[in-house]
Amino acid sequence: MALTNEQLETYLKETKRILLSTVTEENKSDIRILGAFATDGVKTYFSTASNARKVGQIEKNPNVAIYFEAPGQEFPNYVNVTVYGKAKQVTCDKGIDKAKALIKEKLPKFELTEDKSIFVVEPEQIKIFNSAAELVQDKIQIITF
Repeated sequence: MALTNEQLETYLKETKRILLSTVTEENKSDIRILGAFATDGVKTYFSTASNARKVGQIEKNPNVAIYFEAPGQEFPNYVNVTVYGKAKQVTCDKGIDKAKALIKEKLPKFELTEDKSIFVVEPEQIKIFNSAAELVQDKIQIITF
């Protein structure tokens, strides 16, 4: 059974940590865990130190993958979601304020300081793995935007 848009958005919102994959200067994948993030529908906002290696990687190649895995899941009812898209730094005040509020709602101690940047990833494709689907061909759902 495919997840509905509402189920997908709830799943993304309830995930506590994400894995962000970027591309290095040597064209290799680089992955790290992030906690300062929030979602707005299927968009993902995250904050990072402005001088972090991932910022330079995103500037050179904005293609990223974000892996969502909600805590406490067990088979046979296990779901994970991978969002593929381009990361873009949020620079307008309205966008920064929105992202900051969303992240703070999820992580109340979050503070956006001068040495941090906020990025947004709008999905180009989402892959959902749902182990509870009855048919093998229904276990993986691909949504393209």
